Amino acid sequence: MNAGTTNGILFLNRLLLAGCFLPPALARLTNISGFAAALTMKGIPYGDLVATIIVVAEIVAPLALVLGIAPRVSASALMAALVITTGALHRFWDYGGLTRQGEQAIFLANLGVLSGLLFYMLVGPGAWSWQRWWGGLGAKKAVKKKRQSRPRVSKPKPAPVRPIPMDDEDEYADAA
Repeated sequence: MNAGTTNGILFLNRLLLAGCFLPPALARLTNISGFAAALTMKGIPYGDLVATIIVVAEIVAPLALVLGIAPRVSASALMAALVITTGALHRFWDYGGLTRQGEQAIFLANLGVLSGLLFYMLVGPGAWSWQRWWGGLGAKKAVKKKRQSRPRVSKPKPAPVRPIPMDDEDEYADAA
């Protein structure tokens, strides 16, 4: 795959992930007290504060996601908000019948969104992002050439030193 296709797919991934968060966040913003009450009824302490933090994260982080700003921070904020809301509001194991099936479908869909966020966190925003533009106007960084290693050649071992026999001392003395 060429770089343009890869960057286009990464950009589409960012748009789709942002689309999973912005519409519900805007709906929650219009009724934040109802969202806070729902969280409190499900056992989340400080429901008002948690609801406010989640709504802010679900509005700001998708915008950062679309622009490709701070990929790890924005993905982490969205993952935390997703885990809290999914764990509190979509506990399918508490229900039965059709309600259970609906809640389970939402729970599993949110797990899919979570995997997309993990992918984004791992891969990053790609070249079509504010982060890449700000870091060098989309220019590719110079790649260092890898040093080629020479094959190892073993050094010859020195010849073993032979001890001079003691009984032949006279023979060597006469030769000198």
